[in-house]
Amino acid sequence: KATVSVLYWNDKMSINNTYEYELPNVLRGVCSVRREGIGCPVDPKCAEVAKRVFPDIYGIEKLVLDAHEGLGDRTIGSRMKVGVILGGGLAPGAVELVAGLFAALKRWNDTSELIGFKSGMRGLVEDDGIVVTQALMSEMLAGSGMSCLGTGRMALDEEKIKLCTKTARARALTGIVVLGGSRSMADACKLSQYFKAHKVNTHVLCTAKRAESVVVNPRGKDELDVGYGYDSTTKVYSWLVGNIAADVSSARSSYHFVRLMGSKNSFSVLEIALDVHPNLAFIGEEIKANNTTLKQVVKKICDVVCTRSLQKRNYGVVVFPEAILNYINEMDTLLVEIAEIIENQAFDASLRQEGEYNKVISTRSAALSVSEVIEQLTPKSRELASSLPVWFIEQVSKPGSTTSDVQVEKLFASLCTTELTRRKKIGTFVGKFAAQTHFYGYEARCGAPSHRDCCHGYALGHSIHVLLEEGCTGYMVHLSNLHKDVANWIPKATPLTSIISLDKKGRTIVRNNQISLESYAFQALKMLRHDWAINDNYRFTVGTLSDAIPTTVQLDGLQRQHQESALLSTHQKETELLQYIDRLALSYGTFLKDRLAYEPPLPSVMRGAHQLHEITEASVGSVPHEKYTADLEKLFPHTFKTRKVFKVGGNDTSAGVRTGSRLRIGIVLSGGPAPGGHNVISGLHDFLKARNTSCVCIGFLNGPDGLLHGRAVEVNNQLLAKYRNQGGFNMLGTSRTKIETKEQFNMARQSVLKLALDGLVICGGDDSNTNAALLADYFLATGTSCSVIGMPKTIDADLRSPAMEMSFGFDTTTKVYSTLVANIMMDAQTTKTKWHFVRVMGRSASHIALECALQTKPNYTVISEEVAAKRRTVVDIVDEITSLVVARHKEGKNYGVVVVPEGLIEVTTDLSQLVDELNDVMAKGGTLDNIRKFLTPQSGKVFMLLPDWLKTQLMSERDPHGNVRVSLIESERLLASLVAQKLEAMGSHDFTYWCHFLGYQGRCSLTSNFDSDYCYVLGHLAGVLVAHKATGVIGAVRNLCQPVSKWELLGIPIVSLMRLEKRKGKLKPVIEKKLVSLDGPVFKQFSKNRDSWTTVDAYPQRSQLHHLKGVLDHSVTYTLALETIGNLQSKM
Repeated sequence: KATVSVLYWNDKMSINNTYEYELPNVLRGVCSVRREGIGCPVDPKCAEVAKRVFPDIYGIEKLVLDAHEGLGDRTIGSRMKVGVILGGGLAPGAVELVAGLFAALKRWNDTSELIGFKSGMRGLVEDDGIVVTQALMSEMLAGSGMSCLGTGRMALDEEKIKLCTKTARARALTGIVVLGGSRSMADACKLSQYFKAHKVNTHVLCTAKRAESVVVNPRGKDELDVGYGYDSTTKVYSWLVGNIAADVSSARSSYHFVRLMGSKNSFSVLEIALDVHPNLAFIGEEIKANNTTLKQVVKKICDVVCTRSLQKRNYGVVVFPEAILNYINEMDTLLVEIAEIIENQAFDASLRQEGEYNKVISTRSAALSVSEVIEQLTPKSRELASSLPVWFIEQVSKPGSTTSDVQVEKLFASLCTTELTRRKKIGTFVGKFAAQTHFYGYEARCGAPSHRDCCHGYALGHSIHVLLEEGCTGYMVHLSNLHKDVANWIPKATPLTSIISLDKKGRTIVRNNQISLESYAFQALKMLRHDWAINDNYRFTVGTLSDAIPTTVQLDGLQRQHQESALLSTHQKETELLQYIDRLALSYGTFLKDRLAYEPPLPSVMRGAHQLHEITEASVGSVPHEKYTADLEKLFPHTFKTRKVFKVGGNDTSAGVRTGSRLRIGIVLSGGPAPGGHNVISGLHDFLKARNTSCVCIGFLNGPDGLLHGRAVEVNNQLLAKYRNQGGFNMLGTSRTKIETKEQFNMARQSVLKLALDGLVICGGDDSNTNAALLADYFLATGTSCSVIGMPKTIDADLRSPAMEMSFGFDTTTKVYSTLVANIMMDAQTTKTKWHFVRVMGRSASHIALECALQTKPNYTVISEEVAAKRRTVVDIVDEITSLVVARHKEGKNYGVVVVPEGLIEVTTDLSQLVDELNDVMAKGGTLDNIRKFLTPQSGKVFMLLPDWLKTQLMSERDPHGNVRVSLIESERLLASLVAQKLEAMGSHDFTYWCHFLGYQGRCSLTSNFDSDYCYVLGHLAGVLVAHKATGVIGAVRNLCQPVSKWELLGIPIVSLMRLEKRKGKLKPVIEKKLVSLDGPVFKQFSKNRDSWTTVDAYPQRSQLHHLKGVLDHSVTYTLALETIGNLQSKM
């Protein structure tokens, strides 16, 4: 079976990849259909309406598919022509469902046909469909996914149903299969009724995605027979939220507010909560049942923040559903009132003129100010709205806005900031509070399906074929027994009329699945969440690499077993539930176990005894710039003149001899987290223990802060067991504390002396390694016998030199970001309705954006270094993107992907000057109210043109260097909103967009094989350098594109990488950042190809998402391959 992975990237995948699907036992031969009694709505009112509206398909029996042993010799089935429609949002497994239906049709009668209708229900209405051939099916599986068909949202009225009937009759369709959510199922129900009533010989079946379907068992209680895609999307969400949790427990400085897609229910939140154990998880159904107010939700969050602050835990993770505001009754009322105000404004009779409908919608509605909207609200809603941020009312007042458009996560972060500021003033909050916000949705809808979802979709396709053979219509097809192995799954069909419900206006709709507060899954959350709120119980997952059954599904299966057992008492059931939860919390999946057991290889020079040779600086291209030589010599009097370059060599005369003197080495993880830090520690530990079992590895807690205060722990195998080859810095933690003053240098020295360290290893970026160089010089000046070794850590890849080919963390992070960008691209290409603006980390250098562009080929990519070199403005960039949007629109492509580096605002000529001035003003105590008088006229003009939300972000708290926190600046939203404004001014209304920030979900992700190997080697290298008493050097590895055995290990003087830079008015030594070279091979490769990616979709094929090599993939990034070899051969 192929390995399904979202973590490892490789573009050497062909269309010939195959996947081995499993089928339930009942579908492996001939099936029979068993009837299980009439299926009707439980609610009498719903039943009455359903019977009246759908009389011809009401009261039909529920169906179960069984293996039919008596017909095992049948070899041929009916010739059928079946149409398939993808409706609504996307979910992984849809292609597999189509593949399963295609395979079943061809298996039983190779003359049968499958027709895919384009753009959802619109394709059936307009008779726009294509015949699915074997070649097309292969292409869909390995290449285009469902993008060749697309999806759509078109509500069926009577006129459209007649057009569907015309298509069905003209094509002589045996059946129509609708894939989608509740709206799509409602359309399927309408079609079934109309076809039956008008004797159209076309059967209609549907199947639901994710957790939007609902099944009612004979006792009138909902069963959680989730749809295809639920397994994959929740695993991706768990992976992303788990990465956030790892980042949180590594950096320990912020609260992260995470909103998860799911406008119908809170199942995703419940599943992710049980998987990851965040500090707070809000379930919409509970909020509604308890009539919880917005103020109470904010109070709950702030109470937890205050409690955790008493333990010095000023960090945490809060998760809630996309539609949480709709579950808060007062907010739901407010949103309904605002929507009615906007609708009434748009359809004002006095403004209705022929041909001016769009104009009214786009201009007059948008012209309503916040105060005008609030004035028209009822008194209670007016009071509530007045307490909310202006930007929030603007968002919900935007014509056509939906639940997903509103940044609820930012609302909660803002309200909590206000409340905690109030508490701080009165002394009830003593900690610190900083917030980061996230929304996850599109990143998972079109990602690589998990093995379970592959099998789920494939089995549904086969089940649908059986039911069409039987002439069944008006059913939702689903699988039961999902808490068991694939072989034991049971295909079923539930009458659509049995899940009919009524909306607020009494119209028939298909009922959405809702979390039962009596369900075992919710009860488990209630049992555990108090402990999660106070303590750090985070769990980290591996996404679709996991073979685990969703926790909610497992607990639903346990509950069904208990319901069917009359022997167990209530106490016994509760005890068994607790034991079950404990087993789940302590369990590791197969992949994670294998990952923990993975043993990275070592270079040949490290396999026996070794030596350290001195080589010339020129041989490694690490000669200090003459301009700074004199100043650096003064700043580093003990290390600059005596600097040496070291190379590790083997000692053939003593091969196999690995013993040595007893060493004690401390290690510090400094700055932002990066994948691979734990393997540096593992490598150092294993080197020491192989050298002499009495050697000791000591880890400082919370980064440089732990070094200054002597907080440390001995690293041993037991501690490392959970962290080998894992992402994050959470084993020890990290901080951005700078060691600058004489007092701090002495504090570090005292910690080293107290612990009797022979060496100190500092893993960090340019600032952290500058600190390492200063410490090394200080230790020599004070006679402290402790080597100081730096390690190149930064996901930005801006800490490099000719001898130091790559910083650790870049490989994993860019593969994660590229995977997510590719998922977004597949979503955009399939829905064909949105432009996605994606901001990626990378402040000073754009290496991450450039690597992601080479990996995924977006339609437009901003490279900060190019913007700076050409002195371009934000307006210039907006003009180019606008022109691209127009050009793609002319080709019928109202979608696209734009990638932006987070440091963009610091390099555009119009914003960079403003940001510099704001940094100075903020240092002097400037505020949003008085900012204008501090700015130059030019910057003041630019500032006043910016939207209010961006002004607030630009005036947010600065970083330790006094600079704006670029991770908080939504530069992608600025570009998108300005493009929208320009297009509207041009009279275009076919532009919708969505914004993403890829940052914290990648910094602590499961480490790629390359970073696992690289960091493990760096740990050994650090030990070698300390053992040979080298100091003031940074570990470097060459030949990284070669097999590990051929890697070359070096120690480079940190001072050789330095220059002087003015910071806060003073010249300070800093390691020069390696920016993207516009004359370098990487940018040239990008520049040569980017024009061909603009109007043509060159996005990664589905094979690159689905059939990846997983743990066997040691491919390097384009950046490393191009810069070290000059070609891409090492990636192939």
